[in-house]
Amino acid sequence: MHETNGTGDLLSLIGSSIEQLQQCIQLFEKDDAAAGVQHLNAVIHGISTYLAQLDGDPIVQLAGVDPANLTESLHHVQNDLSSVVQQVGHSASG
Repeated sequence: MHETNGTGDLLSLIGSSIEQLQQCIQLFEKDDAAAGVQHLNAVIHGISTYLAQLDGDPIVQLAGVDPANLTESLHHVQNDLSSVVQQVGHSASG
């Protein structure tokens, strides 16, 4: 499984997340929910890693993006993905 590349910028996070989510969808379509969940968890972890480095992201600084709004939005994404992970876990166990 491909992890985030650790460059710490928003564009890298977006690119890596898209790649992980595409792989996740393919795995869910192949009925490999466990592997799909691993990719969802990688996105959640990638967001956490990015948020820890957000203050140093030159793209956010150059674009004039409000870090507080970006943080809030990314936390919403994490929560949504966590809900999917929980639902898949419940479906697999029940």
